[in-house]
Amino acid sequence: MTAIDRLFTALSLGGMTVRNRIAMAPMTREFAPGGVPGDDVVEYYRRRAAGGCGLIITEGMAVNAAGAHDGPIPLLWQSEAQAALGRIASAVKAQGSCIVAQLWHVGMQDSPTTVNPGTVKQRPPRVGPSGLYGNGEPGGEVMSEDDIANTIADFARAAAAAESAGCDGIEIHGAHGYLADQFMWDRTNRRADTWGGETAQRSRFLAEIIRACRAATSPGFAVIARISQWKSVDYTARLAETKGEWAAMLEPLCAAGLDALHVSTRRFWEPGFADGDRSLAGVTRDITGLPVIAVGSVTLERDFKEGTSEAGGGITESAARSAHVEQVAEAIEAEEFDMIAVGRAMIANPDWADLVRGGRADELRPFTRDLLAKLD
Repeated sequence: MTAIDRLFTALSLGGMTVRNRIAMAPMTREFAPGGVPGDDVVEYYRRRAAGGCGLIITEGMAVNAAGAHDGPIPLLWQSEAQAALGRIASAVKAQGSCIVAQLWHVGMQDSPTTVNPGTVKQRPPRVGPSGLYGNGEPGGEVMSEDDIANTIADFARAAAAAESAGCDGIEIHGAHGYLADQFMWDRTNRRADTWGGETAQRSRFLAEIIRACRAATSPGFAVIARISQWKSVDYTARLAETKGEWAAMLEPLCAAGLDALHVSTRRFWEPGFADGDRSLAGVTRDITGLPVIAVGSVTLERDFKEGTSEAGGGITESAARSAHVEQVAEAIEAEEFDMIAVGRAMIANPDWADLVRGGRADELRPFTRDLLAKLD
């Protein structure tokens, strides 16, 4: 078996068996007017499944009104959005792919990044563990004990709704400076109660969400968490400076019943810590023993935000870089990580997996920003 062949072996995640090691990364697209994805969104996901992608991870779906993004994203507490998710799941699974719904709450996060340039932003009130933005400045409401309990319950209800819609699992967004990440980050969590404190204690909020989602769904339903060091408001931010701190953060999450972790980096190949060559995905796999999904500028020359700042908005255009395919395949073969998630490159190439499998990675098309204004 060659390294490339390894990309196309099956993988078990929770109770689902994914046909290969390729996932579609969750990407906000802002094509859900009124919070309800339409037939164009169904077809958008179906095309990626038909193009050979093994696992579709949907864009973030808000679990309640306070957790909604400022653009037209799926609002999963609405029955109409749940029905739309059912149509998406059915279309994806008919192509032989698995699907998980990403659940999120943006908390204090404000994001001026231009995604779909044709949408009008409407900013909801912001809430967070300490009412602090990513720069450490106040600007929103501090969540009460009732707010925290209700939010955890909303995640659990959304998980149950995703299972009823036919999804194989969920991914809880605990990365990039969104609500769960705000609890884990000492810059945005200054609480003196049991939801704050040292690294492991700050993981409690995400751990309780995992535990609640696990209890609200069937045993075989996959529960995945997405985590990161970097934030949309600070690309150099770190939850942990050492592997020991990273392990302390991960331990409560694993104990709560996780099936896998999705480790988000801006460059999948970079070492996670200064004292070793293992990527952050590799370090996470070593610590937890769980399957790990890696992500970060796969088959692209330029990374996600190269040459941009969050305040300036924008997502970086990039030519394709086919050499990454061999690098990814070798990393999977070496058990650095178990699966690779493809983002911008899969917007540009719905058939990314089929091109790679056919030895045609040199035909991968570049990612250009005009692709964000449509659902090809």
